[in-house]
Amino acid sequence: MADWWNGTGGDNWLTHDGLHDRALAPWGEAVLGAAAPGPGDRVLDVGCGTGAMTREAARRAAGGTALGVDISAPILARARAKAEADGVGNVTFTVADAQVHPFAPASLDVAMSRFGVMFFDDLVAAFANVARALAPGGRLAFSCWAALEDNEWSRLPSATLAAHVGPPTSPPSPGAPSPYSLADPPRVRAVLGDAGFARVAVTEAAHPMYLGADAGEAFAHVRSSGMTRMLLDGKEPGAVEAALRALRELCEDLDRGDGLRLPAKAWLVTAVRA
Repeated sequence: MADWWNGTGGDNWLTHDGLHDRALAPWGEAVLGAAAPGPGDRVLDVGCGTGAMTREAARRAAGGTALGVDISAPILARARAKAEADGVGNVTFTVADAQVHPFAPASLDVAMSRFGVMFFDDLVAAFANVARALAPGGRLAFSCWAALEDNEWSRLPSATLAAHVGPPTSPPSPGAPSPYSLADPPRVRAVLGDAGFARVAVTEAAHPMYLGADAGEAFAHVRSSGMTRMLLDGKEPGAVEAALRALRELCEDLDRGDGLRLPAKAWLVTAVRA
């Protein structure tokens, strides 16, 4: 995962940085609202990407601090540049794996994440590490994807590609980290309870997913994704060409002249450190 996000994956994310921020903004706003950072708070943003949510948390936590952590050095370089350009001074970005990073115990008031926690190798151990960093009663809020069948923005392009190339050559093993590792609310509650959190709440957060301004941008966006890479890697070139042709046709069919959007469903999860 670190190799991907410090290489091809990180480069792809930076290429589509503005698009990602626009697409994920509704869930970022929901997480910020639930986390409710306020004056003097010490905030952690897990898997912060280029820092849109971190910077906003820093603004709301006037007199406090906001720390964004991510495993991608190139992405965090962009985050630092944006914070400097915006004049946000109470924010820090650190290359770190929140699963194992030695945060100072009880040094934070709020931990939050916009789709940055589903790829933890050991969910309980990772959330327990975050819990130890929070002061007693500290707040946790994050978004995570609901099931694939509820997320047409991902399911439809994947099915379009798979119709020509079949399933991935090397599919993830059962239980491996994935975008849908926290798709089951009872599992979310169990994981967080075992990790030292209480008052766990899981609520639906459904919004249209923005894929691009037009068919060309949407195609380039989906073409560069990890999902597409996983499906196309190792496949016969003719099949790959047909799959990409079908993906472009899908984007053209979805283009109505006002941006491409498909249904998306996530969970908004809140808890407090016990």
